[in-house]
Amino acid sequence: MRFKRFALQGMIVLAVVIALCVLFSGTIRTLTTPKVRYAPVKQGKFENVTELTGQVVFPEEEEIRLTVPEDASLTVTKVFVSAGQKVKKNEKLLSCAVTDLEKTLARLRQEYDTAQDTLDEWERKNGGLRLTRNEQLWQEAYESTKEAEQAEREARMDALSLLGMEEIPEALPEKASQEASEAYEAWRSAAEKATDARQTLQSLDRYAIPEATWTLLKSKQEAEEKKADAENQMMTLMLLNRQVSTVTASHAGYISEVSVEKGGTISGETVLMKMTAEKQDPVIRVDISNIKQTVKKGTTISVNSDSWGRVDTKVVNTGLTSSGHPYADAEINQEVIYALGSVDEMMKAEVKLRLSTKAQESTCLVPAAAVRGSGDGRYVYVGEQQTSAFTGSSIKVQKISVTVLAESASTVSIAEDLSRSKILYMEDRAIAEDGTVMLYEE
Repeated sequence: MRFKRFALQGMIVLAVVIALCVLFSGTIRTLTTPKVRYAPVKQGKFENVTELTGQVVFPEEEEIRLTVPEDASLTVTKVFVSAGQKVKKNEKLLSCAVTDLEKTLARLRQEYDTAQDTLDEWERKNGGLRLTRNEQLWQEAYESTKEAEQAEREARMDALSLLGMEEIPEALPEKASQEASEAYEAWRSAAEKATDARQTLQSLDRYAIPEATWTLLKSKQEAEEKKADAENQMMTLMLLNRQVSTVTASHAGYISEVSVEKGGTISGETVLMKMTAEKQDPVIRVDISNIKQTVKKGTTISVNSDSWGRVDTKVVNTGLTSSGHPYADAEINQEVIYALGSVDEMMKAEVKLRLSTKAQESTCLVPAAAVRGSGDGRYVYVGEQQTSAFTGSSIKVQKISVTVLAESASTVSIAEDLSRSKILYMEDRAIAEDGTVMLYEE
């Protein structure tokens, strides 16, 4: 009887020990086994969405300048437009005035009056001076010779600069350019005319005007030239002042840059503004160096707007920047203007865009975090359920190679159909093939 009691007590103790072993073994397994989740896998058309930023640019621009005489300048009196503004043909851009116009006109009037007084005085003293017919012929020959010899000098300097020589050669070099050849021939023609004019003058030397008479005639001619020059300058400045009082757009387009301001002084070299070439609108330029999608002319791209949501536009051009970075130009259509405002508003900050491309055929779509490896060695871990009488159920890790067709930051498209497989991911520690894992307790 006593033996039976000891046997019963031993069996109870053994049962308790076994139970404790099972309990602690499960606890230890729970603590040491990596925990994972099953990745949501589905069949569908892969869609790649990339968030982008762009800026308004003006691909083709024209510079706006004014023709101003070298000895004059203009002052800007008013600017009517700003960068990014759309203008119509003949719309006012700015107003200018000739700098110190009244002061300059006063000086020129004084020069004109002084020359006129000199001519009046000359007529009073020498009004009866008359040249014979032969003297008139000599004077005409003299003036023609001066003009011909000046033309020859200018043609010679032009030819020498194009030929790269210090003296005119007797014959044209064989390797001379077309432009140099034309300049050389122009000099030869001018030289012949100068020679002929000089010979004509020499043939009339016996009719040369006496020195005293010639001096009187030259003084009259100089006064006439000063009078004509002062009159021409006044007419030029008054006409210029009238023309620049309103500078208008030669065609419709967008102002891309305004380089002057009220009160500024400008010359003929000053670029006043830049505007788009005729029928060439601004675009939103996007750097596509780091995106994997194919972007070409006609690709749809959407613009993000706080008030209008997303509106679609399209790529109208692609190319490379001066630094070699690829870019895409998106059209600024009316919907984009409705959503973001005018072009000058868009120029104040970067424009947010979204490029979304969808595959033509359905494939197996897997979360990006579940696809491992790189290059051609991409793979996933799949869980295989196993059951043991002692340890219960467990999940064994298997490695399966996959072929990646396309991928984004969140999703990977693979060629293999693993939609029915238990793909593992989000493990709390490293897992490996043939290892054992368990699911997170939700």
